[in-house]
Amino acid sequence: MSTTTTNSLSYSEGAKLPSNAPDWAVQASERLKKRREDGYKSTCIPPPTVSKVLLHSCCAPCSGAMVEEMVSSPQLDEVVVFFYNPNIHPRKEYDIRKEVSASIIYYILST
Repeated sequence: MSTTTTNSLSYSEGAKLPSNAPDWAVQASERLKKRREDGYKSTCIPPPTVSKVLLHSCCAPCSGAMVEEMVSSPQLDEVVVFFYNPNIHPRKEYDIRKEVSASIIYYILST
């Protein structure tokens, strides 16, 4: 099991949701887990010879569905999400969006 830590976010592949996870995250995690147990495989087909993806994320709504599809693709071995959006001001708002993006992706990956 691999573990990655960044600032206040830590993710271990296959980890369970934290006990204080919000209800929406628990429900989303259960839905994704059920889809995968039922054999769901993404229909997302990367170009030939591509097995790793770097996804630029500017906010959580934009990247959540894409990350879900990519991690469900049998053709992709690795999905790295890069959050960057220098147009968000003030800094407090940027930090809030960064943390929400990281949290949503964490919950998707921890199912």
